Amino acid sequence: MRLNNTKWALLVPALAVAWAARAGVESDTTQVVVALDEAAVIGVDFETESLADAPKSLTVLQPAEWQSSTSITEALEFIPGVDVQTRGAWGVQTDISIRGGSFEQVALRVDGMRWSAPHTGHHLMNIPIDPEDLGHVEVVKSGAGPWAGVGAFSGTINMETNTGSRQNRASFTAELGSFDWQRVRAHVDWNTGNMSHALSISRASTSGHISNADATIQRLMYGWTWSTGAHRFKGLLAGETKAFGAQNFYTSVYPNQYEETGAAVAQITWNTDRNNWRFSGGVHGRFHQDRFELYREGAGWYELTDDGFYVALLPIMSAPDTAGLYAPGLSWYAGANEHRSLVGAANVLAQWKSGNWTLSAAADARTEAIRSNRLGQPLADATEDSPYTLGEARQNLDAYTSAKWSTDNWLATATAGLNANSRFGNSFLPAAQVVRKLGSHARLFASAGRSVRHPSFTDLYYNIGGAIGSDSLQSEYANHAEAGFRMVMRPSDASSLMVEATRFYRQGTNLIDWIRYDGSAVFEAANLSEIEFQGGDLTVQYTAAQADAPRITMARVSATWMDADRVSAGFTSNYVLDFVRTKYDAVIRLEGGSPLALTVRGSMQERNGVAMQWEDAKLLQLWGAEVSFNGNDGARLAWRGSVRLDNAFDVQYADRGSVLQPGRMVRFGLTFEWTE
Repeated sequence: MRLNNTKWALLVPALAVAWAARAGVESDTTQVVVALDEAAVIGVDFETESLADAPKSLTVLQPAEWQSSTSITEALEFIPGVDVQTRGAWGVQTDISIRGGSFEQVALRVDGMRWSAPHTGHHLMNIPIDPEDLGHVEVVKSGAGPWAGVGAFSGTINMETNTGSRQNRASFTAELGSFDWQRVRAHVDWNTGNMSHALSISRASTSGHISNADATIQRLMYGWTWSTGAHRFKGLLAGETKAFGAQNFYTSVYPNQYEETGAAVAQITWNTDRNNWRFSGGVHGRFHQDRFELYREGAGWYELTDDGFYVALLPIMSAPDTAGLYAPGLSWYAGANEHRSLVGAANVLAQWKSGNWTLSAAADARTEAIRSNRLGQPLADATEDSPYTLGEARQNLDAYTSAKWSTDNWLATATAGLNANSRFGNSFLPAAQVVRKLGSHARLFASAGRSVRHPSFTDLYYNIGGAIGSDSLQSEYANHAEAGFRMVMRPSDASSLMVEATRFYRQGTNLIDWIRYDGSAVFEAANLSEIEFQGGDLTVQYTAAQADAPRITMARVSATWMDADRVSAGFTSNYVLDFVRTKYDAVIRLEGGSPLALTVRGSMQERNGVAMQWEDAKLLQLWGAEVSFNGNDGARLAWRGSVRLDNAFDVQYADRGSVLQPGRMVRFGLTFEWTE
């Protein structure tokens, strides 16, 4: 049964509680510029109070970096150490890689809860939240398995929703752009007593930059915060549907693909402080549905005939094509892949502080289940008319205890983590972190630890269209280490400057990859032997408050390099050995003195591997700019607009395989906002 593109996916009833913001009910952070030495970060252990004292390399995004994005993944493109590999533009389908890790090796946490996508990591970034509804985004560029759990292999993305506005207000946004891009969004914030509410609804569509690249995205989100006494609560209900042409997405052998996905999330977060104690905990649910057509079905595409074949007469064909036909009267293609996954999770944290010591204990327990017509084992309760004849469920526990010692000059943490999985057994995950303060501005920091990632259900069971999974796959592990220097200074009361340099190392064992052996046309899921990755980052970032005269209010330039001690010899690596070897990023924002603001962003990338293609074989250059403007700022009825240019030099490139990305794009946006 198809997902209905004109209706919202049903929200799955669930509750969730996790580590909430330290200050309780959040304030509105939409257009605030935060000085780097004051930027509160979530980090990995929920104990880091400022970016300056973070024991790992972190990048905290300024709100202006994502406010004009159609998806948060667009803003992540320009973060040091982050490789954004898109199949569908505008956030349709995006893989995130941090420091060369695969798309399955990144953890995502929203409002303190870890979100997981057991079907496939390709769907992890199906986030049913508009970028405008985010209040904090940061990237941790190192493994964090003991704290963030399974999947925090090479890094973690932490996000917090901005649902704690103390103002009553409503807004409406409309956008138009290249390739028939259209987007409308309505949002309202209101308060009832000490409870704040936020509701957003949006719809976006495009006809696509090439044939079979059309897309429709719909989102609905309701969030709330409530503070009573020492207790702070935060809740989220959100749903999203996507329907898109998937030209060449997963294979160029069968180019005319199509996909529909639906995601729904529900969670609540809570925390409280009592004397020397801090407690938090809760539950979370995420439902995901996917319908994937290797041969796009519908009028003008492949249609099911009375004798059971999918047949199409496409413009480029002189005769009808029968999907999957390889012999007269026979076809291996029997229709779309249908998948439904459900994740339920609960976690708890207890911390005790006394003097120089902080002791913590936490646990995250979750169940991950899938029903499918392609993945899993035969289901005893499957009915004849149900497409979901296969399925599987597994349980996972992540737990840790840690001790943190802090003085005026030192911060040191030792952590013992445990992962217990009902299918893959137990894993011990130790970690250590240390920060040495050198005066009030400089820090030396180092960390080391171990992380684990279990195979997805696609890794284990997929077997169609030239891709073969393996149910004998083992879990993959990483031993990682990082050392760095950070200096955060305040040239003036209204500005801050940060310089950070790091070196990192990651030893991966049993790394899960999809490989094609020389002479074969089939990609197979396999565990690779030990591979070592190493590299470094250099970042310089400046922030300043908006002034009366034009000035730079935010600037970040960075360079990342990395390498591996192994190459694809005798096989082609689809993921593990496909990474950005060198990456240079820059974001500069100029504002003040007028209602206008100018943002320029750029990324230059040199890739190791064969997955990315572009005109210049050496260096991919993606540059863009944005002009934003405010009208009647401070009035009850105000407006703001933006003109955004992406891929300014019209570079023809593919992030993955043969999935051609859009050339030069322009988007125009206008927002009207009423404030009580």
